[in-house]
Amino acid sequence: MKLPRILLLPELAGSAPQARTDGSAPARRPPAPQALPPTVNKGGKIGKPTYTYTDLETGEISLICPTGDASGACTLIPISSDGLHPYAAITDYLNCTFKFDPEEESFAGLFQELFDLLGERFAPAVDRQRGLHKYQRSFQLGESTGILCIGGQAGTVLVSLPGTACSLIQDWAAVVDYFANRRRARITRWDGAVDDYSGSHSVDWAVEQYLAGAFGSGGNKPTCGNAGNWTDPDGKGRTFYVGKRKNGKMIRVYEKGQQLGALWHPWVRWEVELHNKDRVVPWEVLLDPARYFVGSYQHLLTWVQEEMTPIRTIQKQMRISYDHLTSYAALAYGPLLNVMLEIEGSPEAVLEKLRRDGTPRRLQHPRIDKPSDLIK
Repeated sequence: MKLPRILLLPELAGSAPQARTDGSAPARRPPAPQALPPTVNKGGKIGKPTYTYTDLETGEISLICPTGDASGACTLIPISSDGLHPYAAITDYLNCTFKFDPEEESFAGLFQELFDLLGERFAPAVDRQRGLHKYQRSFQLGESTGILCIGGQAGTVLVSLPGTACSLIQDWAAVVDYFANRRRARITRWDGAVDDYSGSHSVDWAVEQYLAGAFGSGGNKPTCGNAGNWTDPDGKGRTFYVGKRKNGKMIRVYEKGQQLGALWHPWVRWEVELHNKDRVVPWEVLLDPARYFVGSYQHLLTWVQEEMTPIRTIQKQMRISYDHLTSYAALAYGPLLNVMLEIEGSPEAVLEKLRRDGTPRRLQHPRIDKPSDLIK
């Protein structure tokens, strides 16, 4: 790629995250993947200088990494931001690929390694009987929403972990160690998310910041777009996009609570999506998600500070879904209940007549056995 502006600055090394022992985040940092250049010079020797590049549109700072081919092309490795809790954002999407030769190892062995790594919720692997993302075959990984794809694509395997699957990961350090060091995998997509439950940084605020140039750092404004009813907002949710996925980076801000069915709910979600176009997405994003989240838009996201946990997001989501379903049930069937009480004679008899086994789909999550454990 061509670099329109290079800042000849020493390479910036972020501090390591604090250890976590509650199972929701890594308790150790694995060694950095060998494919990446060292972040610091060690042993007191002066090595070759490294340089950083500042994206004029977003303020993101990246390490310049030559590809080594005859063209002299470079890729960029984003550098994390300092001064905030590393887990003030969560990983909400992960795609990675790695080489796999079925003549040297078995698919059964690969699946077992993933089950052991990711947990029992990711087993068994069920053939979806169709391809995905130009792979010939795809497998659903248990009840996790995770998917593994094989067949074609230069002999690679794709592991795709959407938001629900990511919320089931108990040890991101182990995930990094396996994929980066054992499999020599590369991240092709990573999404980091921050939930603003009070709506202090709303979609309207995001638009104001865009118009004021806060999404940039002195260069051209990145492109933007929107979805939902912006002409006459109806409480059903709006989304504001900045950047383009095809260019490797975008951010979206959307009214999450309203998307879940709660009219005018203030909950807003901010999501940064990174792809490996002209960049190496470092595996450290899984250990320092907030620092890379903020670093991707240096001048805009400094308000991100408080630690996030996946379980809190799940709790908020299930509470809103429960309220939405009960409100809908009251509207649709409330008058019927009055008649049923007269006919059946007691609330217990009505409940017995209406009750069915199971849980509504919107109140299901593989991390939660009983919705009542979270909905109080």
